[in-house]
Amino acid sequence: MASVRSIADAERRKRHVRETMLSLLGGLPDYNGPLNPRITGRIRADGYVIEKVIFESLPGFYITANLYRPAEGGRYLGILLQAGHTQEGKPEGQRLAANLAVKGFVVLAFDPVGQGEREQTYDPRVDGALAGWSVPEHIQAGAQSMLVGESVARYFIHDAKRSLDYLASRPEVDPARLGAVG
Repeated sequence: MASVRSIADAERRKRHVRETMLSLLGGLPDYNGPLNPRITGRIRADGYVIEKVIFESLPGFYITANLYRPAEGGRYLGILLQAGHTQEGKPEGQRLAANLAVKGFVVLAFDPVGQGEREQTYDPRVDGALAGWSVPEHIQAGAQSMLVGESVARYFIHDAKRSLDYLASRPEVDPARLGAVG
């Protein structure tokens, strides 16, 4: 960093860091095929609608999400709402998502791997996750993926990208006006 003294130096440093990060991740999945989305249910509330959706990040690799949208038709700014490290996943930000929908935004809250409906170690015998909660699930998935020379982080990043793809594909979203929070 001490050698960065110009915009050109900063650009070279940025390229180096990006290349290093992508190398450590094992690259990002290059799949950009169909999402095959389905709406599995709707909840109508005062001024907004929640749609329960499922779509594919990779073939056969499903993302569960809730789409919060204004009850009135139109085109709106889209917001990707990413969960923190909670076991609940997408419901964590439901109050924020509902408030944004009432104010005229379309918000997609999705479950990361190991959280919400994408919990990986659930066992009905203990009615819970064997790994504990989301962070231990992430650690376990990370260790397993390292055994095959990959990084689970590449799938977290790819899932967020594909979630943005789904959000941008919605008819009530202006794909030129997207943001993210979380």
